[in-house]
Amino acid sequence: MPLSSTDPAVIALGGILIALAGITAATATIRWVGQRREEAASLGAIDFVRTSFASRLAHGEAMDDLLPEAVEALRDSLKLGDAAIWLAEGSELRLAVSDPKREAPGIPLVQNIETIAANARVSGRPWARTWLPELLPPGDESALRIAPVSVSGQLLGLIAIQRVGHEDRLAAEADATLEELARELGAALKRQRLDSALHESMAQLRRQADDLQASRARIVAVADAERRRIERDLHDGAQQYLVAIAVKVGLAKELADGDPWRSKALLDDLGRDTQSALDELRNLAHGIYPQLLGSNGLCDALAAACRRAALPTELEAAEIGRYRPAVEAAVYFCCLEALQNAAKYAGSSATARVALWEEAGGLLFEVSDNGAGFDAEPSNAGAGLTNMSDRLGAVGGRLSIDSQPGKGTRVKGAIPLVEDHAKPSP
Repeated sequence: MPLSSTDPAVIALGGILIALAGITAATATIRWVGQRREEAASLGAIDFVRTSFASRLAHGEAMDDLLPEAVEALRDSLKLGDAAIWLAEGSELRLAVSDPKREAPGIPLVQNIETIAANARVSGRPWARTWLPELLPPGDESALRIAPVSVSGQLLGLIAIQRVGHEDRLAAEADATLEELARELGAALKRQRLDSALHESMAQLRRQADDLQASRARIVAVADAERRRIERDLHDGAQQYLVAIAVKVGLAKELADGDPWRSKALLDDLGRDTQSALDELRNLAHGIYPQLLGSNGLCDALAAACRRAALPTELEAAEIGRYRPAVEAAVYFCCLEALQNAAKYAGSSATARVALWEEAGGLLFEVSDNGAGFDAEPSNAGAGLTNMSDRLGAVGGRLSIDSQPGKGTRVKGAIPLVEDHAKPSP
């Protein structure tokens, strides 16, 4: 049968349909390939987060070694222009690592911004423009995604990525990866900070244990030295008077009948020697524990000490009560030591001040002078300052020294108090 006149049109239409079908298939193929590439890129970054990053963190690799690899994996997998991780340190965000490497100033974090960032989801340029405009480079309109790194409402850092192109496409490709990386990084940072805090606490406990052991050794040594001093003072002072008294008593007995006038003179000497022995014993007892401190308390004892001080000294004492003997003795002897140091080093034209008061459940004192001052580094602490610190430490207190050359010295102490003031020993 011969072909009709419409056959060429039918043939042309069929060709057009075939061409459209081919174009449609090619377009679908291109889209499929692009989607597969995007999925592969995202999968590559997620694989790094789930396997390499997480497992290596679990095996104890340093965070500083893994963070550069994390941003490199993000940039390569997602074809980014820039990838960066910021860490929250104190009251600011600090750029910890970036690819490509760059420097950036810290970003201050006020409290409300920190709270908003800690509870935000992965966000883009509009969010950053409102809350953290410092993250936006001037004149740069690249697509931006920001993933907060937080644990239990605490902001630990941010992950920020940029790429030229539409932000919605970057969000579709990257947000799932960023969320997972932020979770892993947040858990790791929290563990790291807890470990650091634990190590610091352990180190502090070790230092305190070493200080306590050294303090106990010094206290034992000081107690032994004090016993030897008392023995010397008794031998060289009161004992000599008592020996002389015993000898003169014997002589007085022998002369009582044959030479009564000489016997009377010896008895007069015995009276004077006895008084001298009593004075010597009182002075010795004063060095061990002042009688006025035991009977009247800190205010009266310190007032007497200020009157005896080598420098003109003023006492400012609030209304305070009585405390355990150990507490009163620690404060009294620390103030005495501080006044003696001021007399030695402050200068003859200096004046001193002693203050004593209660505050916030503690007994506080301060001995200050307007003299020469000194470099108050811990390494410069002498035996006197060490003894004061040991005295206060024995009753749970603490000592601090504030001094600079030419600006005087302030010795401050604080002792925590129990609820009820302990009565002094009778």
